[in-house]
This record gives sequence, C-alpha cells and structure tokens, in this order.
Amino acid sequence: MGLFSKLFGGDKEAEKAAKDILSGLFGAQNLKDQDGPKNDKDEADKPAEQTASYSGDESDSGLSWYDKIPEEENQYNYNGPFTDYFENIFNTEFAAYRFEKQNIRDGWRFAYTFYSGAAKVLVVELYTGESKKLKKKCAREGIPYLRFYYNHAGWWNTRSYVVERMRTVLK
Repeated sequence: MGLFSKLFGGDKEAEKAAKDILSGLFGAQNLKDQDGPKNDKDEADKPAEQTASYSGDESDSGLSWYDKIPEEENQYNYNGPFTDYFENIFNTEFAAYRFEKQNIRDGWRFAYTFYSGAAKVLVVELYTGESKKLKKKCAREGIPYLRFYYNHAGWWNTRSYVVERMRTVLK
C-alpha cells in the first residue's frame, strides 16, 4: 500500500486527485506511490516500525522515517497544510522564541528565522532537496540551521522528531 492509499483509506478518486495535484506541483519523481507488498506473506515479513534511516549531515537519528504512517502526530495526519503543522509546533513548543516566516519559492519552500531577543538563534527550512543556498549562508553567518524535508515518501516529520532536533539546537 502506498502513501496516498494510506492517507485516503482506499478512496481511489481522492487518491488520484491528490496525486495529480501534487505531481503537478512537485514533479512525479518525488511522489511515486510506491507499490506495497503483493501478498499477506510480504506484509507479515515487513518490520512494523522504522525500516530505513536517514543519514544526512544534520541528524543520523532516522526517528521520523517509517514505511507506514505512524500514530504519533505528524505532517500527514495533521489537520491542515504542512506549514501550519510546523508553525503549530513552533508556537507551542518554542513559545519563548519569536520567529519570522519567509516564502523562498512560490509557496513550496519556506524558511523560519528564530530570535531570542534581537539575536538570530536558528533558521529552519522546510525543504524539498533542491538547493543548499540558505544552508551555506547560515554557515557563513554562524547561525544554526536545520531543514525538514516535507515531500519525501516515508519521511513523516513526527512531532517528537521535529521538537527533539530543534531542542538540541535551542538549548
């Protein structure tokens, strides 16, 4: 069962409409609804939880990578767009910090700059994997930088994962 099947519970028309809309926005290569197990035996052989891990330069934890949608709140089971999901976490878990939102690319790539008083303390980018320009700029300026990929199948950005990564930087 693929990502859209899980999200729409088998409603083929809703699934197709979502795929059509999103593939036009992101390109079909990022939204392939991967085929799942072909029979019950394949399903039984699959681990229930974390089956792959992310090994990027910011984190090696893999805490938000699952084959199936986790029960924990995440960007896909949140009742609203992905930006609202992240902003909800920012407002509730990091209320001591002020943040400014910047739309970097036509409503599909955003950066949030967090401040403690007047000092920039963190930049968080909701990222599609296309450019490292902002990351390099932050490195030059000595500002901590995190990114969260929001459009990759299996990468759920669970609440605990987002909070833990940000708390590590904003100690």
